[in-house]
Amino acid sequence: MAADVYVKPKRLLAPVATTTGKVQWLGIAILTTIAAVAILAPLLSAYGPTDAVCDPFEHPGPGHLLGCDDAGRDLFAQLIYGARVSLFVGLSVAVIATTAAVILSILAGLNGGWTDRLIMRIVDVALSLPFLPLVIVLGVYLGASLTTQILVIALVMWAQPVRELRSQILSVRAMTFVEASKAMGAGGLHIGARHILPEVAPLVVPQFVRIAHSAILVETSLSFLGLGDPLQSSWGAILYHANARTAFLTGSWLWWIVPAGVAVSVTVTALAFIGFGYDASLSPRMRHRKSPIKAPAAQPDPEAALSVRNLAVAFHSELGTTEAVRDVSLDLGRGDLVGLVGESGSGKSTLALAALGLLRVSAEVRQGAVLLDGRDLLRLDQDDIRRLRGHKIALIPQSAMNSLNPVVTIGGQLSEALAHDGKTIDEAAISTWLARVGLEARHARCFSHELSGGMRQRAVIAIAICNTPDVVIADEPTTGLDVLVQEEIMALLLELRQKLNLSILFVTHNLPLIARHADRLEVMYQGEIVDRGTASQLRAAATHAHTRDLFESLPEIAGAKRWQAGIAEGAPLLSLKKVSKGFRSRNSLGFASRTITPVLKDVSLDLHQREKLGLVGGSGSGKSTIARLMMGLLRPDAGEVLFEGDPLGRQAILKAHAKSVHMVFQDPYGSMRNAMSILDIVSEPLCIQGLTHQGDTAERVRTALDAVCLPSDGAFLSRLPIQLSGGQRQRVAFARAIVSAPKVIIADEPTSMLDQSVRMEIMTLMEDLRRQFGTAFLFITHDIVLARHFCDRIIVLSEGRVVEEGPADTVIHTPAHDYTKRLIAAA
Repeated sequence: MAADVYVKPKRLLAPVATTTGKVQWLGIAILTTIAAVAILAPLLSAYGPTDAVCDPFEHPGPGHLLGCDDAGRDLFAQLIYGARVSLFVGLSVAVIATTAAVILSILAGLNGGWTDRLIMRIVDVALSLPFLPLVIVLGVYLGASLTTQILVIALVMWAQPVRELRSQILSVRAMTFVEASKAMGAGGLHIGARHILPEVAPLVVPQFVRIAHSAILVETSLSFLGLGDPLQSSWGAILYHANARTAFLTGSWLWWIVPAGVAVSVTVTALAFIGFGYDASLSPRMRHRKSPIKAPAAQPDPEAALSVRNLAVAFHSELGTTEAVRDVSLDLGRGDLVGLVGESGSGKSTLALAALGLLRVSAEVRQGAVLLDGRDLLRLDQDDIRRLRGHKIALIPQSAMNSLNPVVTIGGQLSEALAHDGKTIDEAAISTWLARVGLEARHARCFSHELSGGMRQRAVIAIAICNTPDVVIADEPTTGLDVLVQEEIMALLLELRQKLNLSILFVTHNLPLIARHADRLEVMYQGEIVDRGTASQLRAAATHAHTRDLFESLPEIAGAKRWQAGIAEGAPLLSLKKVSKGFRSRNSLGFASRTITPVLKDVSLDLHQREKLGLVGGSGSGKSTIARLMMGLLRPDAGEVLFEGDPLGRQAILKAHAKSVHMVFQDPYGSMRNAMSILDIVSEPLCIQGLTHQGDTAERVRTALDAVCLPSDGAFLSRLPIQLSGGQRQRVAFARAIVSAPKVIIADEPTSMLDQSVRMEIMTLMEDLRRQFGTAFLFITHDIVLARHFCDRIIVLSEGRVVEEGPADTVIHTPAHDYTKRLIAAA
């Protein structure tokens, strides 16, 4: 069947329907034409490039299209035969330099250590030398010849690509999908061939094009200076002879110099077009479209601090137009806290950024108005709206780590915000605002990486509100924080709202958090507001099915368990016995310090067959470190990690462990490489374990996809992760986990980055897998409510120590430790 045929996606060329693709194909067509002319030169010209066939300086005519030089040689023949030499030099240099760069960068990036340091010091020396003088000196020293030209140009062009490719390799090595492959038992050869090289390949093609482009220019320059092969007719040699033989004095420069110069320019431009278009094979370029905004029909509420009326926003790319916001209207009352809730992709952040005039250039506001104090923000010029930002309306951005400048202190960034109008800011003002958000004066001297996630978020809030705006738009300000820190940030915003009379639009997909605190909820779905009202009203009588689904997906900590208890069987499959683990920090030069920061302290736990064990704790408590120890990705400083009673370490144990224990990572977007098809992703454990030769790979993949309720036809197997939603990606991750029939799945925060309704789907999927395959689960989470409903036992971890352990209901209903009580209170 045609639907069952796996088609590997093409990625080397941009889509021809796009403008970028047309530019790339134009470059390919031009270069192909030049190459064809060079190859067919004997058929296109009746003369050789060195044959004396006409009078010196003869003008162009029917017999000699470009006339003749001072020796009576046909210039058209020289031009088309010269294409052979120039293209040969350019492509030869590109092959040699690119090959050398790829080999050296892989050695440096994969091996690290002294190999990396040695190669990079040689690169530093090579890059510090002056380029053109070095080429000239080497050319003179080695003598003029075509071989010399190729070697000399390649010798000075390999260094820069090594640095760029090596940095990409280091970046890829740190990717979650590489760690996932290691967790499956993959070795360096598999990781290099399956992940590193394919990820580096997109950079190799532009590097090749850039080197060929530069080599042709350098070859032309060397030949023009007389350092080329005097017996070869290249475009540079034509220019050299024209200059040396008084072409300008005789007036013959028009047909002697211009054609060769144009040929060089056209070839270089064609190569540039090819390189330009390559980027769009991975992601389309955005289009900027500016059109008049249609005025809204309705009038704003005079009592509202901010009014949005009939707003419609679309995004344009070379592949089409996406409507993100459709005819949305809402009012934010003075002093109100309104929650704008919805799943990822519903248009929440687009609406928020539109109100601030911060949409990307590819966005088009088609209609509507955003009114603040009677002024339509959508119709203000950039200078006017810039004066309002921070003073009248402010943004608390989503990611505090990305929002803060890593090389400027917190105090410096706060001072910059306070000095918005050129005011002089003293330390007292900075300390005052830091104190208002729960930070100390000493934190003004800290950089962002020196603060915890909650402290960074507090600093971002201080920067946003330090000019006491009337309206604050908080775009997912608690995403990525554990439940206790989420409550701290929410309490801080409520306190500031009361003290400063702020009106807050709180954009989030965290319905449980905002439902407890918001005055009103606005539910957004597929770009529209589909429901509004208080949390109690919507819970009792939602008008839209999506709203009902959201509230029904909220588990209650004291309600009946949603998933039945498992039955632990037999001896432990995985165990930690008095395990401790610490990490060394690194200084600014990258050297490890002597100071070890302890992460785990004397931790013991057991996971039995068919058991669902919950590991609960806040950020930094050591949960993910335990997962990596149990996967064999880390080794303990003290204690033992046991698999079926045997310590991890011997090759036979590691091999059995890799087949029996699989890990599902927190990030469904980073744990699989976007360039791999679903078939390749799910079958990777079989490939690592050497089981693909059995010939039933596709069938086993289909069985795994069926088990996680995903399509298993050829069309789906051919898709890429980038074409899937977050929930679908995480289901693919579970399919990859079960394809080799493991005994244990370690699920490290598998729902933390997913929307509320999708979280419940993934939890139900995990329960179905346990019932169907008898799989044991270590469920790592900071959400104690989910852990209570799903798990048989719960272990509570705080500051690297186990502070409480027991049956899930016992831990919830009769907690013994204060930290557990705080987690329950925040749920």
